[in-house]
Formats: sequence, C-alpha cells, structure tokens
Amino acid sequence: MLPQVVSTRKKHRRVSYVLREETGRHRSGINSMVMTRRGDYLYSAGRDATARCWSTGTSRIRCERTFDEHTDWVNDLVLLGDESRLVTASSDTTLKIWNTANQRVIHTLDEHQDYVKALAYARHTGQLASAGLDRDVLLWDLETGQKTVSGPGGQRVPVQSQINMTPCSGHRDSVYCLATNPAGTLLVSGSTERVSTHAIGLLRIWDPRALDKKVGRLKGHTDNVRCVIVSEDGTKCISGSSDATMKLWDLGSQRCIQTIAAHTDSVWSMASDPGLSRVWSGGRDKQVFCTDFKSCESTLLCRAREPVLKVCVSPDELVWVSGTHSDMECWDCRGPLQKERDRNRNSRAPSLHTISAVQRRNMPFGVSAASSSFAAAISAAEQPDSGPVPLTEQPLVVVQGLPAITKHDFLENRRHVLTLDTAGMVSVWDVTSGKRVKDFGKVDFDQQRKALEEELVVPAWCSVDCRLGSLTVNLDFPQVFAAELYAVDAGHERLPDLEDHKVNVGFRITRMLFKYWIAYHCQRRGVGGNGMSREQDDDDLPPMPEEVDESLDYKLAEDTRVVVSEGSMSAPLLCKRIAEMDGAEDPQLLPEWLPPPPQRGSPAHHP
Repeated sequence: MLPQVVSTRKKHRRVSYVLREETGRHRSGINSMVMTRRGDYLYSAGRDATARCWSTGTSRIRCERTFDEHTDWVNDLVLLGDESRLVTASSDTTLKIWNTANQRVIHTLDEHQDYVKALAYARHTGQLASAGLDRDVLLWDLETGQKTVSGPGGQRVPVQSQINMTPCSGHRDSVYCLATNPAGTLLVSGSTERVSTHAIGLLRIWDPRALDKKVGRLKGHTDNVRCVIVSEDGTKCISGSSDATMKLWDLGSQRCIQTIAAHTDSVWSMASDPGLSRVWSGGRDKQVFCTDFKSCESTLLCRAREPVLKVCVSPDELVWVSGTHSDMECWDCRGPLQKERDRNRNSRAPSLHTISAVQRRNMPFGVSAASSSFAAAISAAEQPDSGPVPLTEQPLVVVQGLPAITKHDFLENRRHVLTLDTAGMVSVWDVTSGKRVKDFGKVDFDQQRKALEEELVVPAWCSVDCRLGSLTVNLDFPQVFAAELYAVDAGHERLPDLEDHKVNVGFRITRMLFKYWIAYHCQRRGVGGNGMSREQDDDDLPPMPEEVDESLDYKLAEDTRVVVSEGSMSAPLLCKRIAEMDGAEDPQLLPEWLPPPPQRGSPAHHP
C-alpha cells in the first residue's frame, strides 16, 4: 500500500524534468534579442527556457554563456547599467536578475500572476518595468537591490537587499509590450484592451514619477499592440500592431501623426535610431523593412524563412533577425540600402525594393492600379502583384539552432515516446533514461507509430509535453505510482534474480530525481554522518526511507533539471539539477508525496 498523503492543499504538487541534449544552441523559437552597446555580444531569449550570450565581435560567432534557471519560455530580456547584469522575463511568471559574468541568479522577482511578456529599462534612473498577461505593469527600483557595505580594507561590497516594487493598475487586458526613455520620465504600454465595439489595441502612457496621475491613452490601432518604441527625448513613440500597421504618435498632444502600412500581416518587432527617423520592423509576414518616417518610404531589406519575432540592429547597423525557428540570422543590407536611398533621391521612377507605405498595401508597391506613372514604368506582365523585391537575398551569417520537437506520442510501454521535430526527423526517447534511443530518419510519423504498436497495457504514470522544444516529463500524484511492472517490462536486464520482481516506475524515477536529498536525510537519520542515531532524530526531519534495492533505480543524467511547482500555470517552487540537490532544500517546497517508500511487502515496495 502506498503511503497516505495528508495535505490541506487543494492540489498536489507536480514534479517535472526535462530531457534535453545540451549543445550550446537554442532548440526552439527565439522571442527576443538585445545587443551590448559596443556590439560585441548578443543576448537571446529562447522558447527552450534559456537565455544565451553570443560573441559577435569576431568572425566566429559562438555561445559563450547560458542562463538556465527558467522553467518556461523566456519572452524578453534587457541589459542593465554597465551591462554586468541581465534581466529576463518568462512565462513561468518570474523575472530573474543575473550576473552576466558567472551566469548566477542575483534576484528572482515573482510578483506577477501570469506570463511576463515585456520589459523596459530606464538606464539613467535604474528603474525597470515589467508587464504581462496578468494586466499589471510593475515598476522595480533596482537601485534598492544594489546596496553596498564596507568590507575588508574599506572596500565597498555589494549585498542583496529587497527590491522595491510599485504596481501600475489600469489595463483591462493583457499587456504585450513596454517602452520607456533613458531618463525614465514616461512609460508606454501596449495591450489587447478593447477600444471600441469592433477594435482592440490600446496604448497607455504613465509617468513613473507620479503614478497616481493618469497621463493618457492612445487610440487608433484596430488589433493587439505588439511592440512600441519611445524616442530618447520622450516626445514621440512608434507602435506596431497585429493590424499590420505602424503608427507614429506625438505624446504631448496624444495624437497619431503618421500611419505606415508596409507589412501585409502583424508587426511583431521594431528597432529604431534614437530620434525615430528610421525604423526597422518585422513580423508575421516574414518581411523585414527599413522605413524612413520623413519620406514615408519603406524598403524591403530581406525576407526571413519564418515569421519574425525580433529585429535587433547592431551599432554598425547589421540587422539581426530571430523567429519561430531556432536560428538567428544576421543580414548586411548597409551597402544596398545606401544605394537604394541615393537612387530614390535622384529618381522619381518606381523602385523594385521601396514602397510608399502611407496607405495600406493592397496593390503592388502600395500604388493604385490607376496610377499612370506606375503603369508607364512597369507593365503588369513584367511585375506581378507580389510586392517589393528584397534588397538582399541571403543572410551574412546564420547561427543555427537545433530542431524542436513538435509532435509526440507515448508508446504502449509508457517508457518510450515517439517524437517528430522541425527537421522532419522521427525518433524514440526513453523517459526513464532521459536519452534518445533510436532514430528513424525522415519517415511518416503516423505510419511509424502504427508500426510500433504493441499489445501491452501500462497505466499512465506520467505525462509529457514539448512546449520547450524538448520533452518535459510531468509527474502528478497519485498517477505517478500507477504503473507497476515486472522488472524486464520496466526496462531492466533479464536476470534470474529479477524474474518475479515488480518495479513501480514512478517510484523509482522519483527516487532518482531526489536521490541526493534522500541520501542526505538518510545519513542524518542514521549513526555516523552527523553522529545522530534513530533515537536522536529531530522532529523536523522528514521520515526515514526504508532500505530499498538501489540497483533497480533508473539512471538519469546528473545535470537533468528537476522542477517542483503547484501546476503547469504556476511559478516554480524549486528548480535544481539532480546533482545540485544537497539536502538543504526546504521540505515544505517539496511534493508531499515524495518517497519514503511504502512498507516492505506493499505493492510499491520492491527490494
């Protein structure tokens, strides 16, 4: 009989672990990028729950550092101050402040109640803003978290302290983007808030110095506002929306000055020069434009392979593009773009690469079919209705990622999972060893699944998902202890001594995940170690596990990350690798159903 779990909580805690082959590359889409002021390093935020730092100052671009403490998508990131600290925002509802040199977490901020989607940083005041699907915009005073004390020799030594937070309430729907100016005199947030019966998409203006006063709202978009940029002087901003337009706003009069309709689908990312005179944009249509807001002309720079999630421009105007795939592309459009500008200044003839984007593009180049000048320049036979031609056909550099798993199905033995990735490769993973055990190549997934069918019924002791581009195995009580198999069926060698032995798969996996925590407390309970006997046990110690045959425990990689949470939509309570468990973890953070094992002779006890 399994141990009885007594808990006042309505929901039992979940334990998850990720099967990931770490190779220094992203395995899923890249939501955001930010470059250092010198342009020598690029930081990326991935849907594989990691942020990475890439050296871009040399001819060979490689991953220098990995920031791996989040448990869900990393949606945005910013560099602070002297760029020695990095802030990441995640769908695990937390923000993390990192030391960029040693990749260690300095602070974890967990005030949000839902996915955190956007960050904005005012570098002159040290104030950070965050926002997400919980509708709240939170302001963090990072200077309060950087206090120093006198150390040896009179040196100032930094110490951790509480970071002050101030909420900005007012949005009635999810917030997807934030922007501020360096001085932090204003903050602009964009949301899916409804502005009329038939339109959504509202921008709110905040004054971080006087949050009790409402500054203003900007209406004009007809769909979700996905990105926003504020000019350095704080007088203007530009917004991009799922209505396929970009709008230039005067923040003093709170009115739209200009609407640019170069894209044919949602605008998801923008970058600009300090004065907002030129804007690089990308989105769902896979196109990257450079728009001159003085002439209202948009030049198509390139066309990416996948929808564009982020456009980042280096100090020397190389254009970095990331999207829903795991690659990052660097495009050098500087020479062709300068030639295009010179040509447009000296000629009135229509261009193959540039459009007048003041009106929506429903005809080639945004020009009416009745335009006689257009008809005289290019005949319909010579130029089909396909829009402008990219200035550059191939990227300068492609930083290749790894294929993401997009489809999976458990086999009947409930240990093996058939997977399909974005490269079309079909493979089998063993969730009890954490390894890929077989590759079938590029074959039909459904046909291969049918070929692997077995006449075997094993209870579902775990579930899996591929949200991070890798397999995540989830253990929930009481299902975790549901599968009890003969040792051979559970994946162990066929040995005479094991012929009649049964193994509880979930029990053995849980023991493996927390083996160092269990070992520490076993030692603390026994004689030796801390010199404590069973009679000397403290009341606060967890129950002592009975002796169990460890040879039947599964073997997972020591760097496998273990996550304890209240469920799929909650912030992680604990996130550590197997090897990092040292027994110091608070038992209150661990699942209440964590072994000790059941009594000897009960169905789940297998010596």
